[in-house]
Amino acid sequence: MVLQSVFARFRTGFRIAKASFGVLRREKWLLVFPLLYGLTWTVGLALLVAGLFVALIGVGFGLGSLEQIASVSDGTVDGVAQVAMLVLSFLVMFVATAVATFFSAALVHSVGSLFHGEPTSLRAGFAGAWESRRTILTWGVVGAVVGLIFQALESQEGWGAQIVRAIAGAAWFMMTFFIVPVIVFQGGGVRESLRDSVSLFRETWGEAGGVSLGVGLVTVTLGVFVVAAGIGLPLLLVANPGSVLVYTVVPTVLLLGALAVVHIAATAIAKTALYQYATDGELPPEFEGIDPDAIVRRKRDSSGLTGGTSGQQPGQI
Repeated sequence: MVLQSVFARFRTGFRIAKASFGVLRREKWLLVFPLLYGLTWTVGLALLVAGLFVALIGVGFGLGSLEQIASVSDGTVDGVAQVAMLVLSFLVMFVATAVATFFSAALVHSVGSLFHGEPTSLRAGFAGAWESRRTILTWGVVGAVVGLIFQALESQEGWGAQIVRAIAGAAWFMMTFFIVPVIVFQGGGVRESLRDSVSLFRETWGEAGGVSLGVGLVTVTLGVFVVAAGIGLPLLLVANPGSVLVYTVVPTVLLLGALAVVHIAATAIAKTALYQYATDGELPPEFEGIDPDAIVRRKRDSSGLTGGTSGQQPGQI
């Protein structure tokens, strides 16, 4: 009976994932949110690399000058360099987390509006995310701190460290699975949002796992085919693969980027649908045909897609 219940939960998650691709096929404009995020990330990464290069040159020049005018030990120089790198790592992770959360929040906000038949647009989605800007920025700080902790764990060697990293990664995934919908629709602070995200995942762990596996199975499988066709076949079948790869590598990378955009959008749609059921007790009309009795019901009087502590309505500016 237990295994039957587990399989039923995952099967429901797979069906939600499948229906999410249907919603995305109908509402293709939702792809613009992760696409804009990808462009922002690419431009930001280029600027960041340039900024880090300049900063490292500045730090090196400053330490060199300090050594000339004062008696500074090598240990002090190394310590200052480590602190500088730690600060830079924190800033990078903070910006990355905050920007990713903002674009995800805009996408989730628009999806929530669609599920309730309310008019929405790119502008409305970004306006909805902007309403949660303080929580998003705070979440960026939390994400940066957690990122540094994981970075420290990755520097450790041995089986014990690998097990700790795996457990910590799985725990963080579960704790933050619903964090963006909670931030957008409930309007609370980071502490309340994280607590509610954990609670929602505990109620729908099977479906959440099925959603992740379902969306990932589709996009990863397509990604394998793309890499095999664009890179694998030339390497295996062509005597001089370099003459072919020069034409296929760029299209392959672009197609993989497109699949990443689809993956982000489909996952956001599925999470928002599952969030609506976990809070309101019913799936959106777009998911008609999925047996709601297969999902553990959880109704809340004070939250849901139609309202939260801030009184914010999806689709409203």
